[in-house]
Amino acid sequence: MHQQLTAVLVEKFSHSFSGYDLISGERRFSAKLPDYPHEFVVDSKGKYAYVGHYGVQTYAHQGIGGHQVCVVDIERGEHIGSLDCTPYHRLHGLQIDRHDRVYALSEHNNVLLVFEKPQERQVPDRVVPVGGIKSHLFVISRDGERAYVMNLLSHTATLVHPYDATKTPVAVNAGGRPEGCCLNHDETVLFVASRNEHTLSMIDAATMTVKKTVPTGEDPTRIYLSRDNRLFVTNYGERSIGIYDPDTLEELHRIPTVHKPIALAFHPTEARAYIPLNDNTVAALDLQTLELTHAFDTGLEPDGLVILAK
Repeated sequence: MHQQLTAVLVEKFSHSFSGYDLISGERRFSAKLPDYPHEFVVDSKGKYAYVGHYGVQTYAHQGIGGHQVCVVDIERGEHIGSLDCTPYHRLHGLQIDRHDRVYALSEHNNVLLVFEKPQERQVPDRVVPVGGIKSHLFVISRDGERAYVMNLLSHTATLVHPYDATKTPVAVNAGGRPEGCCLNHDETVLFVASRNEHTLSMIDAATMTVKKTVPTGEDPTRIYLSRDNRLFVTNYGERSIGIYDPDTLEELHRIPTVHKPIALAFHPTEARAYIPLNDNTVAALDLQTLELTHAFDTGLEPDGLVILAK
């Protein structure tokens, strides 16, 4: 019996959260959301998606933005409710830890909101300052004790402790307009991409000191670590994917994508990744041959993507 795989993703300009059959590309559902949803996460059972209501088109657009995290029942394909983030607005970065606690980053207010039981309480249990300005993306440790926040206007990456706000955020400069970020497998190293400097930095996750910095393609925006321990960097301006050794930051390959790569998701069992592109398609990347092929069409402006097995 073949495993049923569904690719779920936000379609920012279609104002929707949709699911597609990974093999046929057929759309299985499309849940209508408030205008301009952006980042999202999925719980450990693949039942619920939590989608940040950014509420404006891009980070460069003015406006106070949205004030909620939309909850989508993936099995039903429906927007069933919201987590209320009032008075905090412009919800963008979303993360979830191994306990299914949801974390939402308010870019307008530069705070991190924690929903400890998001299916029981729709208001935050904790709100902590992140120590930067225009806080856009972040990565959370698996236990939820550490958050690493990328701040676009203070041009810093900050270490924040969501469950102990008495600890002052620790900042590091890893280049102008840091955005892409991820941790290595044992969570001792933080990787940060600078959109202004076109660089990739390796940072000690405990001390927040930069250990090494290397050049990337133009305008790196997102970073992903594969199961076989390779770093994948989406170069938005150059329209390419860079692949790096996470131990040395040696660039191993660079793959042209023709269109702008927006995000990346790994197949749960096979050596393949899927890349939303800004021509409203998703491409498939063979992780062994590095061949890029068309996978399926999407709605307008596909963003982050997750592949679910049922």
